[in-house]
Amino acid sequence: MHKKYLLFSILVMIVFGSIIVGCNNIEIKNPLKKNEPFPIKQFEFGTVTGTLQQLTMPSITTTDTNRILNFFIQNDTYFLALRSKDNSTTDLSAFTNNNSILSPLTSFGEKGVRTLKAKMILGVARCTNGDLYFIRKGVHAYKNGNDIISLAGKTTATQIAILPGETQAYLYGNDNFDLVTINDGACEDIKAAFLKNRAAPFKGGLTYVQIDNDGTIYGGGRIVPNGLNIVASFTPTGKLLKQYGNPSKMAKDSIYNLVSMAVLKDYICVIDGFDFKIWKKDGTYLGEINNSTLLGENINAYELTTLKDNTLGILGYVRNHDTKLIDISLFTMAFAMTK
Repeated sequence: MHKKYLLFSILVMIVFGSIIVGCNNIEIKNPLKKNEPFPIKQFEFGTVTGTLQQLTMPSITTTDTNRILNFFIQNDTYFLALRSKDNSTTDLSAFTNNNSILSPLTSFGEKGVRTLKAKMILGVARCTNGDLYFIRKGVHAYKNGNDIISLAGKTTATQIAILPGETQAYLYGNDNFDLVTINDGACEDIKAAFLKNRAAPFKGGLTYVQIDNDGTIYGGGRIVPNGLNIVASFTPTGKLLKQYGNPSKMAKDSIYNLVSMAVLKDYICVIDGFDFKIWKKDGTYLGEINNSTLLGENINAYELTTLKDNTLGILGYVRNHDTKLIDISLFTMAFAMTK
């Protein structure tokens, strides 16, 4: 009898052990599913078609959208600047993209993160040579491990837009629009440029600046205080080329709340409040779609950036009801053709 009980006990232990091992294997495999690419989706709105894909990435959260300082892509490396909860530091995270799966760029900073130890940083940007720039009581450049400070007390700008060639930059925000020369990390020879002090067509204030590869300058802002927004393109000498966004409140292509903008090879894209809108560069309005309808899962678009040609990078967010934090998601959006 004792032998039978012993044999039965051994069999039970083997079966139970197999179940545990099986369960453990399942637990090991489940996290790997998070590293699988999201499916590519087709989109169509107005006369625009293309593909949209959410990127698989590590969990990134913040307490408020105003702590998202910048999102940009350089040479297929994704950069995200987030200010800390107490505003004392800012983390610039870098990610590599492999088959739409983002992983920390371990050669960048500490395991993919550079921590900028300064309070209330504004306007984080990066040159292709690796130099970092941000606004904080002047312009700071992190170059070869050194913090180079220039224009202290000479600018109240909040953003920096580096020109192609990376020898000049525009400082803008707070009614600034100044052109500076970059000399070994220092910003010098500050000069007022053509959109300074709410110059037309941005009498309500200039909000965004992007410089195309050919040197064309794109600005976004309000045409009058508290009025509608427009995006306008200019030559380097300040000649107005094209305007996007109808100043009439009744028009479908008016821009009520310019949250973000991006200039692609053939398109101008903006986030207008909770809507995504697009124009051809010749000024033709192509249509709009609700952000959450486009991205899904109640995700709202917050930042746009140019990836390359007619492919867009999108930063989206959603408030997590359980954690009360904001969960950040990244997408790529590739435009096919217009009908």
